[in-house]
Formats: sequence, C-alpha cells, structure tokens
Amino acid sequence: MNPRTPPTSWTMDFSADDADEAAARWSEILRDAPDQPRLREAFEAWRARAPENASAWRRIEIANHWLRTLSDSPEMQSLRRETLARVAEGRLRASRRWRRLSIAASVLLLIGVGFIALRPETTRRMFSGASDTLAGNVYQTGVGQRSVVTMDDGSVVTLNTDSRLSVHYRGDLRAVTLERGQALFKVAKDRSRPFVVTAGGKRVTALGTEFDVRVGERLFEVTLLEGRVGVSPEHVGASSSANAATLAELRPGQQFVATSGSRPLVRVADVGRVVSWRDGQIVFENERLDAAIAEMNRYSRRKVVLGDPQLASLKISGAFNAGDTHTFVEALTSYFPIQRDPREDERVVLESRSR
Repeated sequence: MNPRTPPTSWTMDFSADDADEAAARWSEILRDAPDQPRLREAFEAWRARAPENASAWRRIEIANHWLRTLSDSPEMQSLRRETLARVAEGRLRASRRWRRLSIAASVLLLIGVGFIALRPETTRRMFSGASDTLAGNVYQTGVGQRSVVTMDDGSVVTLNTDSRLSVHYRGDLRAVTLERGQALFKVAKDRSRPFVVTAGGKRVTALGTEFDVRVGERLFEVTLLEGRVGVSPEHVGASSSANAATLAELRPGQQFVATSGSRPLVRVADVGRVVSWRDGQIVFENERLDAAIAEMNRYSRRKVVLGDPQLASLKISGAFNAGDTHTFVEALTSYFPIQRDPREDERVVLESRSR
C-alpha cells in the first residue's frame, strides 16, 4: 500500500482521538484525497460532532497558514530534518508508522508539542492583517508550551510555559504586562517609544535590546542578553528615561533578582542556561534537587514530589528536555539513592532507597 494513501477505516476511527490530533490527521487525509466526496462527508460529520472538533480544525487552518508562511525558515527546516531523521533511524513503531509520519509532517508539530503554541489569543493578531495597535491583546501558553509573537513594531516576544502577557501599545509608549510566567523579549529599536515590561511590581525599560523576564509568586528575574535595560519599581511613571528611582541598570550578562524576604541583587548570569528553555532544554549546574524538581514541574502537569525532605539538598547537573519527566526521574533513580513510590499514579513521589 502506498504509505500516503489513508486506510478507509481511518474515516470511521476518530471518535477516541484527541481533537487536535484528529484534526491534524484529517488535514493530511484531505490534502492527499481532496476530491473524494465520502471523505469530505465524513470529515464534515466529525467537525460538526463537537465544538472541540470545530475549534481544533480552526487551529489547524491557522497553523497551516503559519507553516506556509515559515516553510523556509531555519526552525521549520530543522523540524523537518529532525522528523526525517527519526523515521530513518526506525524510532517510530512500524504499526503506527504512517500515522506518526503523517502527523509529524503536518501541523501537529506546531499545536501538539508546543514548538509554536498557537493559542486563539495569538493567532487572532498574527493572521488578521490588521494594522491597528495591539491595545488590550492577550497572549498565553499552556503548561509545556512555547509561543512566538511578533508585535506591530517588529519586536518579538517568546513566551515560555504557562505564561500570560498583555500588550498595551500607544503612540509614545510600547507597554507590556507579563502577568505570569517567563518571556524573552527582542525589542525593535525606537528611541522615541520606550519598551516597558511591567511584572512582579517592577518595570523593565528598554529602547532596543534583548532580555528575559521571569515572574512568580515570590520571584522576579531579569536577565540581559544584549543592550541595556533599567529596572525600577512599578509605581514610577514610565518614560523614556530609566534613571528615575532605578533599582538597577543592567549590562549584557547580568541578572537582576528579587525574591520575597530578600534584598534585590545584581549578579553575573549564565545566559545560555537562563534561555535554554527557548530550545526546549532545561540545564542544571550543581542545582539543589528540590529546585531542579520545581523547575521541571513547570513544564509538566504530572508533578514530581519529594517524599523524603532529606533528598532536597542533593545536587544535580545535567540537561533535560522540557516536559520529559520520565527521563528526569530515570536519571535520579539511576544515579542517586532514590526510588519511585510505585503506589502513586497521579504524581511521581520520590523516596530514599533502602540500602
């Protein structure tokens, strides 16, 4: 059988699928067989069956537009090479080979694994073609997802896992509020319009630069990759000057850190490690185990929990794929006196291993 010819039974087998995965499969099938009325009827019946199906199909249409737009970009070329390499190495199970290759070759790479997490809030602006300002726009990602947003002025924002950002541009100011999570900002130069990020009770002001901001319940961090930024309290009025009541003015490679109960400080940062999430990696260098677990948990709904608090002070170094809890736990149980509680299913509980 030609591997690109969809089996007839597939038209009857979508009810149990995740809506996004089913939509990706329909996209591939309809592309390969556009003139088959029975397939089209089956597709329309699936799309009308549930609101989730219709929403998933709309995301597929938008993602297809995105793929066509970026088909020659380095990121898409890299994904294509990676997919082909996996197939060549035989890492896809033979019984599901056609299905997985089909999905990997389609837009599921975009909406499924979070390479570019196209949410309704982002795709509305990215493909509307409108030329008005971004006042009131909201962009967000789910757990384990990343999203790239290009602003009207050419600035690019990359959102990390479980993040939410609102944009309030006006004539003399480019204002952004990071409500939660983490974002990497690559700011287009415009000296007449400062770029101000508000997060965690602080303002970060830039004219043209690249920096990472992370905000949590008790943490605020700004890491500067290039250019210069000023950090000031939120209540200070935003203007083109970052000098008034400035808490810190950063140079490339520096990081401003503020935590609850501690005075803010400026320190030298390992910039590569800080922004490794941009490439789907989490890098630890002699990190406490409790801190490493907290970081891994940001990218997965299934949480890792320390059942024995004495394990918290163990130190770990290594690089892991964001969201790959399985490999992370395997490494811990292989190299440390740690075992996983087999009675737990909803979460992964780690305990000291009996000697």
